[in-house]
Amino acid sequence: MTRRLLHYVRPRQLQLIVRMAELGAIQKAAAHLGMSQPSATEALNRIEELLGLALFDRHARGVRLTREGAHLLPALKRTLASIEMLASDAAHIGQGANGVVRIAGISAASSSIIAPALPGLCTFHPDVWIDYREIEATEIAALCQDDGVDMVLCRASVEIQDGYVFTPLQDDGLGVYCASNHPLTKHRALSISAASDATWLLPPAGSPPHRAFLELCSQMDNPPKLARVGTRTLAVSVALVCRLQLLYVGLESHLGCFVDSGQLKRLPLPVPGAPDAIGLLHRKPLKFDAAEAVVRYLKEWAARA
Repeated sequence: MTRRLLHYVRPRQLQLIVRMAELGAIQKAAAHLGMSQPSATEALNRIEELLGLALFDRHARGVRLTREGAHLLPALKRTLASIEMLASDAAHIGQGANGVVRIAGISAASSSIIAPALPGLCTFHPDVWIDYREIEATEIAALCQDDGVDMVLCRASVEIQDGYVFTPLQDDGLGVYCASNHPLTKHRALSISAASDATWLLPPAGSPPHRAFLELCSQMDNPPKLARVGTRTLAVSVALVCRLQLLYVGLESHLGCFVDSGQLKRLPLPVPGAPDAIGLLHRKPLKFDAAEAVVRYLKEWAARA
């Protein structure tokens, strides 16, 4: 099977299957790839013959994945992603890069580590191409299993797989934040009862700020007034807090940069609980000198920060 696939399968055939799964019609998929419908039908028949499986059921309005096709679709997507990665790496190295390092990070790492550390990293290692993307914590296990990235910036609570090591880089915390011109910022000391009269923005359900907010509510005499909006988007949350004069329980890793810029202030209110530290998850040992250099720089940056 492996020899047959390596000898006969073409990337365009894999693209066709993925597009058919997305668009639900062979005609649309063929048009998207610049193929004629007869060529697309022939390509599909060929790869189904090679695999010995029917990947799609045909129906009046198009096609749908068979059970076998649905099982194989993730592997097909990974194969295409590997080809794209090969092309991208070859282009970067061909343009003079001394290595390509792929980093993935949760949103808290983007704002608290990557944003302040990346400019210096680029300055000290201009020969290394850095590819950074933001991910959800739920993606970490699959990325590690598939070697999709060289390292992940995540929280200490992550499940560490065999062959990986986690190094804490930065502690995190929780606070109550508001616009820099909010009336409550005039107070050097503040009680939870005084803050209970304000209007609050509800943090995302299930998050550490949400749990801390519920704990704060339990300390209030009456339930606080809430803005009738919910969002997980940081930029939207900050805009709402500033423009509607709201209070918000948030992570230092998310909102510290807005305090530094003068948009927000942190109120002198103790917030219960503390999120796990943010750090670096990577294989031990690392595969490339460029990845070693990046890990070393991030550890040194964290020690100075």
